[in-house]
Amino acid sequence: MSKPSNWVQRGTEPLDRDLGEELLENIVIPPLDNAELPDQEKGTPTPTTQQPSEGDVHPDVDQNLVWEMKEEQRLLFSRWLPSPLATFISGNLIPDEIFPDTKVLGQRLTPSVEVVRGAKFLLMTFALIAFCRAYVREARMEIDENIDLDDFKEYYFLPCLCDSLVFFVVGRLQFRRGCDCLYMLLPTALGACFMSWLGYIPALNTSFTKDSIENQWTEETWIYTLSLASIVIAIVVALWVQAFKEGILFTRLCEFVAVSLLAIKPLLHSPEFHPHHWFLAILIGAHVNQRFWWSLMLQFFMWGVYINGIAVYGRDGLLGCEEIEYRAKDLHCSYHDDDTPW
Repeated sequence: MSKPSNWVQRGTEPLDRDLGEELLENIVIPPLDNAELPDQEKGTPTPTTQQPSEGDVHPDVDQNLVWEMKEEQRLLFSRWLPSPLATFISGNLIPDEIFPDTKVLGQRLTPSVEVVRGAKFLLMTFALIAFCRAYVREARMEIDENIDLDDFKEYYFLPCLCDSLVFFVVGRLQFRRGCDCLYMLLPTALGACFMSWLGYIPALNTSFTKDSIENQWTEETWIYTLSLASIVIAIVVALWVQAFKEGILFTRLCEFVAVSLLAIKPLLHSPEFHPHHWFLAILIGAHVNQRFWWSLMLQFFMWGVYINGIAVYGRDGLLGCEEIEYRAKDLHCSYHDDDTPW
């Protein structure tokens, strides 16, 4: 049996749904947990397709595609929840294929599925930034009151847009279903509130700088920090184990190390270096990008942590006043040259 003309090989990446039904006609996947096949699938196999036995896969069927479709069944939470509730949790509010495939003179006029997913991701991000800031202010939690909407549009919008695109691409979200489903939205909203909730713990009302660690951290601060670090390490080990099973551990480790060195190494020399939680959320969350459901939920939780940092404190620079001083000198700002007050 020859492969369909629209066959696409993407290595370890998932294949998009918009490849069409033609690709799926000749693929038969054994049901999970010996569940019964739907009535429409109980007919006699077509002459071109031999019905495989339990656990067998047709030799012309891509193993990654079979794995991806089985994983999607797990993604629907059908093992733990009734089918209607599982569909409600994992269904998109706006379909990824909302625009029909329209062509004129052979030129496609409608955006691709990846573009729609990216647009929904950006819309969710900026909507949650506004929600998080309103919630934190209403709850009277710690917040930078000096930032208003005009400041955000003028100083933070473009950097946040770049952050979002980096997270979307490095996190491989263009290959996942759109982010507008409950099992992605809820972890994002939780992450957006979580860092502010930690402010209710007095021992954690400190910063993560060298000076603070040496002079301000108490014994309780160390206990809480080490506990959180233990949870993070356990999650990282679980991700590595899963990556090892998929045969992608080495490539993912190389990717993470390379990105981390590019992002952090040039800044380590400075005593002013402060890794804000918006920065750590991007660095870690973008690499928690495996295809099983709890990895996706954790990835969106980390994106919520980024949203919290931007909404509550703004996108402060990683080198603090040192960076501001350098830019003031480089641009010959009047307040710097004249030694006038800020």
